[in-house]
This record gives sequence, C-alpha cells and structure tokens, in this order.
Amino acid sequence: MTDDPIQRLRQEFLDGAQTLAWDEIWLRMASARFALIDELQGVSQEQADWTPAGGTDAADESTWSIAEIMRHVITASPNIAEIIAATANGQTVVKGPPGQITAPASDVDDLRLQVTSVSERLLSVANAFPEEIDREATVPHAFFGELPSMAWPLFQAFHDGDHTRQIEALKAHRDYPA
Repeated sequence: MTDDPIQRLRQEFLDGAQTLAWDEIWLRMASARFALIDELQGVSQEQADWTPAGGTDAADESTWSIAEIMRHVITASPNIAEIIAATANGQTVVKGPPGQITAPASDVDDLRLQVTSVSERLLSVANAFPEEIDREATVPHAFFGELPSMAWPLFQAFHDGDHTRQIEALKAHRDYPA
C-alpha cells in the first residue's frame, strides 16, 4: 500500500473496476452526481457567481465559483461519458485535460438545466455498452494514469464528490451571500 493519495485512489478505482458489478458502479456514480445536483438547488445568481477571494483563476479549481464548477461539470461530463462508452467497446478516446471549462457562461438557471442534461447522458452511458464490456482497453487520466472502462465511472463518482464538497465549502464560508 502506498502513502501517495493519488495512487491510493487509483488503486481503489482499479480494484472496484475488477470486483464490482456494473449496477454497483453505476449506483456510486449516480449517487455522487445526485448529491452534486442537490447542492445546486436554490443557488441564486449572486451566490453562483461569488468567490471568497473575489475573483477566480481558471487554472486553479480551488478559486472557482459555483457557476464555474457547474460549467466545468457541463464540460467534463460528456467527455467522461464518451471515454466510458469507448473503453467499454474496446476503443481509446482521449478527451480534454482536467480542470477544463469550455461551457459558455450563462445564468444559473440555464446552468442547472445543462447540468441535468449532461447528467442524463452520463448516467445512461450503459446504453452504448456492448454485450461483453471490454475491461482491458484504457484511457490515460492526467493524475490517475491508465484507467479501464469500469474505473472511469468510479473516478467520476470521486470527481463529483470532490466538487460537491467544494460547493459545500463555498456555501459554508462566512461571506457567502445570503
């Protein structure tokens, strides 16, 4: 067992990919996504745009506003869905780098709708699976290295949990708009 938290997480993803049935993997991914979506409910435009530092650095996720987190989720979710589907079919498709935000700025209500839309696609990714899922094809992740098809949804559950905690921390900040 390694002391490196990245390698520990990677091993968890790989172990789960080998030992968990698809319905268990899907439930972890869906539960994490629903928790993230739940945190977005009732967020006003002012709250969505707010950051503790008063500004953000697109390259530093720790400075993102809720709106930027939403835009990142909108950007990343289709990429992850495509990676999961491709690797399950024995193909390799490499998508954008982590921390990327390419979804355009929009009002918070539209962003919520977009998050819901990309979440529906992500959570229905099994519709693109073959009868026998390829568990050998991999796609590299920038931090976690080569991941096979069933490790990607476990990574996605972790990723959504990370952003859910980020939103919770923003909401808990003493200067968060009421």
